Amino acid sequence: MYYVFRIFSRITTWIAIPALFAAAWFSIHLARADAEFRRGDPDSVARAIAIEPRNTEYLALRALELDYAGEDAAPALERAASLSPMSSSPRIRLGLAAEIRGDYASAERWLLDAARVDRQFEPRWTLANFYFRRENARAFWVWMRAALEVSYGDRRPAFELCWRMGGADEILSLAIPDRHEVMAAYLAITLDSHRDSIAPVAMKLARFHDSGDAPLLLAACDALIEANDATRAIELWRAMGYAAPTGVFNGAFSSAPLNRGFDWRAIESPGVTHSSIDQPRSVHRISLDGRQPESCALLIQVLNLEPRARYLLKWEVQMSGGVSLSGHGFQSGIEWRMGDQRAAVGPASTGEAAFTAPSSLAPLTLYYQRPSGQARAEGWIDLNRVSIERAR
Repeated sequence: MYYVFRIFSRITTWIAIPALFAAAWFSIHLARADAEFRRGDPDSVARAIAIEPRNTEYLALRALELDYAGEDAAPALERAASLSPMSSSPRIRLGLAAEIRGDYASAERWLLDAARVDRQFEPRWTLANFYFRRENARAFWVWMRAALEVSYGDRRPAFELCWRMGGADEILSLAIPDRHEVMAAYLAITLDSHRDSIAPVAMKLARFHDSGDAPLLLAACDALIEANDATRAIELWRAMGYAAPTGVFNGAFSSAPLNRGFDWRAIESPGVTHSSIDQPRSVHRISLDGRQPESCALLIQVLNLEPRARYLLKWEVQMSGGVSLSGHGFQSGIEWRMGDQRAAVGPASTGEAAFTAPSSLAPLTLYYQRPSGQARAEGWIDLNRVSIERAR
């Protein structure tokens, strides 16, 4: 048994020694190639490729050097592509090089092959740009949509390229995938630079019912209100889950103002602060410390009204002594405004005034105007309830 073991050990040693020599030679071989490659000059890279001709990293750098030298890099790239059947990089470079030469058929073939082996963003984005330059709208939209489906990070260049190719309807229907992150990014871009295209994008984003989209959707609603687009502003407002804006929204101040859309907008000015009070009932308090401007808006809400119809505005309000001192000829300086119509808010706890709606989207503003001959008001105004209805 002992002799068998010794024979077996010798055989194993005889097998292992050549393997160790081979491994050592291979390590030295790779080290030599790597040392040449790291020198970085064209001759050293060429020697590295001669030592290790199947290294695609070496081939890629060699191709880049050939490009800079104005020489043909295609053979190096083609070899890199054949050695890396799942790599898009050499195929993209071959496609772009062919396009520069004017060989558009080869360019398309290589770029399509890059997209075949790599389903990520870069090959698809490169194809979209290729078809944009070739003015092939049909293929452009296909590949732009495919690129945006897997896109990440800053999508602005993609959206801007879309705007250079077509209009709002085409972009939304052909290029923008039904993907939340892309739709949100696209709405942000339209708000920034294509505000006339906001409504359909915002409506699509609203269908995701993501609470995190509220600031973006409210900004879109504001833009539609500013554009006097009542129908679509109301449609978006309701799609966000809010009640239809009929009369005064949040007239009992049961929730803090959103400062957007069809809710109250508390206007901050020096010397003016807003706060919500819940006890014993919901109240919106506006405090004036005497440093406020002589004339300033305090609170605004855009109302959905029938143009030229008569309405009756009613309110319940309390004022501190510093604002509502009673006395002969005293004016609080607080008034409601709608267009060029005004109604003073006096010391009484309730009041009403008739207004004619100037438009379908009519801003109702609570305003402070320092009365002539009086010092700036100091104190607070508590709004308990505000409502509006058609006058009979």
